[in-house]
Amino acid sequence: MPWNDQSNGPGDRGGGPWGGGPRQPWGQPPRQPQGGGGPGGQGPDIEEMIRRARERFGNMGGGRFGGRGGRPGRGLNPGAIAAAVGALWLLTGVYIVDEGEAGVVTRFGAYEYTSTPGLHWHLPLPVESVRVISVSNQRRIEVGLRNGQEIDGESLMITGDRNIVDIDFAVLYRLSDARAYLFNINNPEDAVRGLAESAMREIIGQRELQAIITTERAGVEQAVETQLQTALNSYDAGVEILQVQLLKAAPPADVVDAFNEVVRAGQVAETTINQSTQYANEVVPRARGEAAQITQAAEAYAEQAVREANGEAQRFTLVEQQYRAAPRVTRERLYLETMERIYRGADTVIIDRNAGAVPILPLDQLRRPRAAPAAPATPAPAQPQPGAR
Repeated sequence: MPWNDQSNGPGDRGGGPWGGGPRQPWGQPPRQPQGGGGPGGQGPDIEEMIRRARERFGNMGGGRFGGRGGRPGRGLNPGAIAAAVGALWLLTGVYIVDEGEAGVVTRFGAYEYTSTPGLHWHLPLPVESVRVISVSNQRRIEVGLRNGQEIDGESLMITGDRNIVDIDFAVLYRLSDARAYLFNINNPEDAVRGLAESAMREIIGQRELQAIITTERAGVEQAVETQLQTALNSYDAGVEILQVQLLKAAPPADVVDAFNEVVRAGQVAETTINQSTQYANEVVPRARGEAAQITQAAEAYAEQAVREANGEAQRFTLVEQQYRAAPRVTRERLYLETMERIYRGADTVIIDRNAGAVPILPLDQLRRPRAAPAAPATPAPAQPQPGAR
């Protein structure tokens, strides 16, 4: 019947489509004045309230509990109920994947496909199910710590020089493949933690304690990150390592004093070595310079001696040639030169008897330097005699 037809049938006058009498669209009759309907005008009639409830439930079920004259109508429609339940069941397969997330859909527990961000639908349970996980958020695990408390056994590691070091570190990672992360490994977070601890122990076992806690912290982080990523890729874990952070690298608390003592002893030894090296750098070059100087002087003396010997030999050769040419003259010249060398510094005058010199001359005085003449003494003034006038 048309919406504007307010009758309830051919014999109904002024009734609405939801029952007899003037009613509002949802089957509610016009509000009665207060105090009417009940005995004594004190409240609504109980029977009227029951009748109204029956009419409302009858309209919701596709029929009426009460028709004209209060006759019971049709009951609930099973087809409508089944359709409504089926619609609700299908609507349970609607899901939304936000930006930075991935929806992993499984059919009877087996992987089916991965959905991208947006509004999607899958076959409702128990056929298919979906698990929406974040693939862009940065995840963090800590080794050696849990909620700021150190875990015994995880942080103590042995170094390459057989010392014990206390290492706490964190691993930052995110998912690169949601399917691999969910299906290829059990307990992915525990797997990442275990592999990170194994990689850190291996890298620490290749380095010395002093270098680990001082100069090679960045190198340790990089080496652990590379080795951990390689291990995760071999398991096809779908995890991308972003960074490894060393939170603590120090000797155990029980041996800190002994370690500090060793460090101080090492510093003293290093200082002593540096001082010795400096002294050696000063002494060795000076000794090498003196040795080079002595060597050069010896070489110069050797060269001089050789040259003088060669000169003497050449001079002897020349004298021998002159002697062969004039033996007498050469003998006299050699004799005179020899006497000159011998008596050059002697205070002696030698006169040849054949020279014709007068021997009374004071030749020895002529060779001595003359002394300066002494100044004449000044006579003392005469003293007056006693009684002189």
